[in-house]
Order: sequence, then structure tokens, then C-alpha cells
Amino acid sequence: MVKDLFRRALVKPVMNSHQPQAAQIEASELFDGQWYLAQYPDVAKHPVWKKQAALHYARFGAQENRQPGPSFDAVWYLTQYPDVKASGMNPLLHYLQHGRREGRQPLPARSGHKPAAVAERRLPPPSLQKSSTEQGDVALINGSDLFDREWYLSEYQDVASHGVDPVVHYVQKGAKELREPGPAFDTAFYFAQCPDARREGVNPLVHYLRVGHHQGCRPRPELTIAPWWQEVEPAEPVAFDMAATLERLKVARHVPAVIIPVYNAVDAVADCLASLQAHTRMTCRIIVIDDASPDPAVPQLLDGYRDVWPFECYRNEHNLGFTRTVNRGLQLAGHADAVLLNSDTCVTPGWLSRLRLAAYSQAWVGTVTPFSNNAGAFSAPEPGTNELPDGLALEAFGRAIAQGALHRYPQVPTGNGFCLYIRRDCLDDMGELDAGAFPRGYGEENDFCMRAGKQGWTHLIDDSSYIHHVRSASFGSEKTALMEQGRQVIDKRHPEYGKQVQKAFAAPGLQEARRRVATLTEAAQGAGRGVKPRILYVLATRTGGTPQTNQDLMQALDDRIECFVLRCNSRVMTLLHFAEGVYTQVERHVLSEPLQAFPHRSAEYDAVAAEWLVRYAIELVHVRHIAWHSLGLIEAARALAVPTVFSFHDYYSVCPSIKLLDDQQQFCGGRCTATRGDCGHELWAEGSLPPLKHAAIKTWQREFNDVLAQCDAFVTTTPSARANLQAVYPALKQRDFRVLPHGRDFPRMAQLASAPSGKEPLRIVFPGNISRAKGGETILELARRAPELGLEIHILGKASSDLALPDWVNCHGGYMRDEFFDKIAAIRPHVGAVLSIWPETFCHTLTELWATGVPVIGFDIGAVGDRLRESNAGWLAPSMTAEGVLTVLEEARQAETWQQKLQAVQHWQQTKGTSQSCQVMAEAYLTLYQHVWHRPFKALSSGLIAFES
Repeated sequence: MVKDLFRRALVKPVMNSHQPQAAQIEASELFDGQWYLAQYPDVAKHPVWKKQAALHYARFGAQENRQPGPSFDAVWYLTQYPDVKASGMNPLLHYLQHGRREGRQPLPARSGHKPAAVAERRLPPPSLQKSSTEQGDVALINGSDLFDREWYLSEYQDVASHGVDPVVHYVQKGAKELREPGPAFDTAFYFAQCPDARREGVNPLVHYLRVGHHQGCRPRPELTIAPWWQEVEPAEPVAFDMAATLERLKVARHVPAVIIPVYNAVDAVADCLASLQAHTRMTCRIIVIDDASPDPAVPQLLDGYRDVWPFECYRNEHNLGFTRTVNRGLQLAGHADAVLLNSDTCVTPGWLSRLRLAAYSQAWVGTVTPFSNNAGAFSAPEPGTNELPDGLALEAFGRAIAQGALHRYPQVPTGNGFCLYIRRDCLDDMGELDAGAFPRGYGEENDFCMRAGKQGWTHLIDDSSYIHHVRSASFGSEKTALMEQGRQVIDKRHPEYGKQVQKAFAAPGLQEARRRVATLTEAAQGAGRGVKPRILYVLATRTGGTPQTNQDLMQALDDRIECFVLRCNSRVMTLLHFAEGVYTQVERHVLSEPLQAFPHRSAEYDAVAAEWLVRYAIELVHVRHIAWHSLGLIEAARALAVPTVFSFHDYYSVCPSIKLLDDQQQFCGGRCTATRGDCGHELWAEGSLPPLKHAAIKTWQREFNDVLAQCDAFVTTTPSARANLQAVYPALKQRDFRVLPHGRDFPRMAQLASAPSGKEPLRIVFPGNISRAKGGETILELARRAPELGLEIHILGKASSDLALPDWVNCHGGYMRDEFFDKIAAIRPHVGAVLSIWPETFCHTLTELWATGVPVIGFDIGAVGDRLRESNAGWLAPSMTAEGVLTVLEEARQAETWQQKLQAVQHWQQTKGTSQSCQVMAEAYLTLYQHVWHRPFKALSSGLIAFES
């Protein structure tokens, strides 16, 4: 006894100091404890080490050149990698922690190899049946770069708030809750490869590390076709102050006026106006002035645009010449910024908003000129004339330059009149163009810019915009003489002009911008996926119906839209690229101060989001859920002239309760009920909101009303949801507000329901995560009485912890989306039930139950009531109580009635269940996006002033 105590006292410190290493060794498939004991009898005979072989190897074995197992040759590893030997590190631990990731090998690459100085023994295949402890799992995961501790804590704030070690949480709870261990591992994707692992309920990351990677499984999906820009060096954040730029843009309330002098060249003019109509997507005025063209086709062409917003067509009674015609346009523009645009140009998507952004990127910008194919020193990738890239349309080429631009905005002494954005305050300071000295053009813009430069105004090139220029279609052979005359005047007035131009256009910044265009051209020409417009989808939660439906939409749009996702959990902003079902993180920003529900704003968030909108050339923002994001995002998008579509998937925009249930769990419709108790709220931490009822809710709704007014279109999924929202925000009745049901793609429609026989209890399945809002009180009452009522209750999902369900209730726990059919097949329910006591906006579980052939019981409220009434594929309870449910359950037990409902379910499967696919949904959304992009912009919706009285 004394001897044993003495031995344990000696061994204990050794164990403690090497226990973490031993745990990681034990968890590895490369260490075989039984094999180790068979090879080393001295260890097997020892009373301590025979029970802790991994600890022996960690403490002594590696130093004694013992082998951990037949799949790892420690002696060879140290010989092959002398840096490991020099470090003195345990060779197996080095491989587990570093070597595997670095591509080092555990064995020599030759067949039949056995570790040096060991006897032959066949290694059993890796298996999770091997002894594994929680501590071993933690050690194994700690040695893997697939678990991102920082990411896990930032994504799951409940873990961070409790101060729990993230790996320990993941091992104990996170994996069971289907949380992701990091952005490099996709649980759903992995389980799809290893369905047995899912059925056995094992930790997916542990399974991958022990078994999966040996079997060739992948931790996450990979793109089969890379995006066109993947090999291009990413652009760094913009060099200008985005927050200050946004403020300048918001102050500039007059919409820009595009001034197009026209003289003959009707074909070029037609192309120019068509491109403007297709690609001008911000509020503006387009002032077209025909300078008395003798060609009768010109006024005929312009007649077709007289009633087309935002075109304004004018005609000079007599020919005034180019410069005087421009000055007339500047007068018509009033107090607005002006864009001088030649009639022989073709613009590209987003051209005007990007020029405007560059013009307000600094306080004293006078003019901005874009790159072009044919604009002399303003051409790219080479000065002079450039042909459009083979196989790349102008629209796609312009997009490629915008999406990959550096936004360096090189400074030059002069702009170019083929397309010249002029700030109004610069015009007011300098006056109009000198028509006396430059009556027919060629030099008037250079003179203006040189005069403005002497007054402190700067002139920039917008390296993110590209406009095609035919060049001088109106003047033909007179071009050379006009250029010479203009240059003589410039040199006389501004002797420094030539040297300044030469220096500016040879500057490193401009040369870098040109090289960037060349790089982007080459990349876009070889684009497998093509250059497509970009939409940013704004999401709150990572999981649930909204992000899953959004993924369905993005996948269906994948061939026509390049999709990005902006997530924020109130502290961490993440920008993700999505294609082929793969999310790739491209940006991440940790806010210095977390967002709060009140005021639901962050200037830092707004500036970061705006910078990403600019740098990634986002053409439309679709807000799927605004929780944990700054409301200023919508204002920033408006300032940048990026249209916004706002979806309502719940009632968060009305009240943070989300479901509009008051303190008594009664539907309030967004108008506070008479009781004085505090209403609950979701998503935000407990105690983080002031009292809502009859108090802070007024501020909440006022803020959302103002923000929604700045959106361009709205979407929800059922007419009743739209009506509920319009009741709180009446202005939505006058806006573009569409009802677009969610689409779903099912591999098949199934018939998995069992007909009631009367010889067995009635099996009823409640899908989804059951809470009080999901009818929890009613389900609890039914569950308590189930034995006497002849009911067999199944909860397919998680039940709230405050629902004390009896032991006889079958709780199946959480499930993944693609497991629903198998789960229902195992239950074989007679009926399903969705007993939400709040007006859901769609209800995916209702769709899933019908897809499996199960008639459904529901309450007559919201989308559930709407859809049951429309389809007749189930029963509406006469009251939202257990007694009401029991009434229809009695009907469901009747064979004839049940068969009628089953036939209605089958009819739904053959009609809407099949026709309302993800592709149909995507077409509806694409129609909306196109409408938002191309419809006339109204001054009231933009907050900009279009006309002066």
C-alpha cells in the first residue's frame, strides 16, 4: 500500500506535465496503444504505463526512438527532417501540429515499408470505435487548423459571453448543435459525404481528422470554376476617407445633369443614348441639345426620347457651336453638377455613380475624367487608341475594370471633354467655358481646368470607370486643325500646361492604374464564369430559413449574377463571396464598439460597408435581414447610388419582438396592446433594450420608417404579411412592394404519411424548433393528455427548455435540411401540425410536410392560415387552443376525411410543389432587380432635388 502511494506520488507530476501532449497523441490515428504495448513488453509490464501507453510515449518513448505505431516512422521522420530533430520536439507531435499541414510525410513513399526496428503487425483501419475521450477530442482539434478559435467566439457570442474555451464548447455542445468550427469546415457538406457519421451522431470535425481525410473526404466544397478575378492581386482599401466622402455626397442634394451636345452623326448619337438608357442607374437629368443638325434623322431620333425619363431634348434654332451649346446645357443644369458627354460615346454600367463618387472623394475636386479606349492620354491600358478585348463585350469589360479597380484616382492638371464630370461649386467659382476662344471645342475643357487649378481645384482620373469613345464623329477631317488652334490658345494662356501634363501622365500612380487595366483585361478575357453584375445580400443569422432561402436564390442566379453576402453579428462584419454553393470570406472587420439595438447605427460600420460597396463594385443591395447591421447601410447605399431591395421575412422592422406577440403572448399587430407588461424580444441580448411597450417602440418604428423610405423596392412572401406591414407603415402602400413566395427544389415528392387505422395511436409530428410562439403551450397540453387521447407525439426539432414535455413525447432533436424526408419516413406520421400563434410570413416546415405527403393541422393566422385555406391540404383549427386542435384531430382520424386531405396534398405536390421551384423564384427576383435598375428614378424616393422652381 505504502509502495503504491509512493509510486503514484512520483508518477503524478510527470503525468500532469505531459498530459496534454499524451491526449493529442492518444487521439491521433497514428498512435496505436495496443500495438505499442505489443512491441515494447517493458512498457506493457509496467503497472502505470500499461494503462497509459500514450503518456509513456510522450514522456519517454520518443526520446528513446520508440515507434508510436506502424503508420508513423519516427526514426525516419527525424532523419528526413533535420529541422525537427534539431528542435528536440516529439516527432509525432510535430507532425500532428505542423508537419501534416506543411505537406510532410509520416512514412517513406515506398510500398511495404515498416517502421525501423519493429516487428511486423497489420494496422487496423482508422475507426472512431478506438477509445476516444473528450479530452482527446479537444487535443486533436487543438492540433488542427480547421478550428478557428477567434472565428468561433466572434460567430457565437453566447460562447464568448460565458468565457468558455471554444474548443471545449464545440466538443461538448457545438458539434451536436451543428455549429461550424470555422470557415474552412462545412458540417453539412461533410455529413453529405459521410452519412454514417451523421447517423452515429459523431463530432464531424473529429471524424474528419481521424477518419475522413484518410478516406479522401473534403472538409468543405471547392469551386470547379474559379471567378474571373481570382488570380488578380486584390485591391487594397480605398485611399480616401470614406466617412467624409459619404457626408459630402449626402450634402450634395442636386442630381447631376448630363449634357450631350449633338450635331449630325445620328448613328453614334443613337448608340450613345441607348447606352445611357441601359446603364445610367442613378437619379439624374440627361440634357440632349441638338445644335441645329442639318441631318433630319437627328431630330427624328430625339423625338423618340422626349417623353422618356430622365431625358430632356432641346434644339438650338441656329447653330451655336459646340462650346456655346455646352454652356446652354450648363445653364439648364441650374445648381447641379454637370457631366459633359460627347455624343460619340457609349457608357458602361454604373458609370455616373462612380464618377460622382470620385468627384466627392476629396473636398476640392473640380473635375473627373474616366478611362477610355480612345481618349489620348486618358486611354488605357495604353495611351492613344485601344481595341476592345476579343470576346469581351463593352458592358462586361466596363464591369471588369470597375470590379478590380484600385480607386487611386490619379491627379492630373486637366480633364478631357469626351466625358468630364464637373462639380457645381467649381463651376460657380470659375464660370462657364470660354466659347469666344474655343467656339467649336478642342481646348475649352483644358482652359477651364487650368484656370480652376490655379484657384486650388484638383482634377482626377477615375480609374474605375471606362467609357467607349469613337472620337470626333461630328467634325471629321477638321479635327487636326481644331486641335492645333486650341493648343495655341492654351500654350499662350498657360505656358506651364505642357510640362504639367507630361509630368502627370508619366507619374507612377497613373502608370500603375493603366497596368491594372491591362491585368484586368487579361483576366476577364479568360473568365470561365464571366464578368457579371454583383449583388450584395445582407443577412443576420448564419442558419435558419432566411439564410437557407437566400442561398437557394443565389444558387439559382449563379449563372447570371455574382453574389456576395454581408453578415454582421453586431461586432464582426464579414463579406463573403458565394458561388457553386461555396462561401469564401473576402473581408472581415471587427468593430471597435459593438452595434446596439438603439440607435441601431454605427458610423464605423457605415464607412466600412460603403468602402466594400465601392471596392467590390456592388450594383444592388438586397437586405434579407437587417438585425445586427447598421441602419446607416441603406443610407450609405443611397448616397453611393446603389439601389436597395428590402425583404421582410419576419416583423423585426416593426418590433424587435420579431413575432409581434405581447407580454401575454397575444398578437399585437405592431400596435401596443393595453397590458403594461414588458414584451420579450429576440436576437439582442437580454437587458440590452429599453422597455419597448408604449415607449421605445415609437423610436424604433420612426427610425425604420425613415430608413425604409430610402429603399427602392420591397418583398415579402404572403399577402397577409404585406398587409400587416402596410398597416404599420402606410407609405408602403404606394411603393413597389411585391409578394414573392419562396421556391424549393425537392429531389422528389414523397408519400410518407400513414393512414389512420383506429388500431394505433394517432401519430402527429411537430416540425421545427418548438417554442411558445410555435404553439408550445398547446403542444405541452396535448402532450400531457396524449395517453388518454390516443396520441403519439413527435417533436422533429428542438423543444424550448421552458417546455417540460413528458417522457413519452418522442423528441428527435435538431436536423439538417436534407434529412427531413428520412426523418419523416422513420416516423410515418398520420398528420403534421404547425401551431404558430404568430403570423408567419411563409413557413418552410409547412412546405416540407406537404412535400413528404403529410396533411397538416394549423391555426388560422398568417402564412399558415393563408396557405392551408388556399390548398385545403389540411385542417384549420377552429380556435388557437388545444381543444381546437383536438376538434380537427377527430376529423383527421376519419378515413374518408383524411383521404380527402391527402388528395389535396398530392394536388399541391403536382402543382405548386413542383412549379414553385428555386429557378422560378429566381426569375421573379431577377425581374424585380432589372426593374429597379432600369426604372425612372423619382426625386422623392432618392432624397435628391431634380428640378428647381
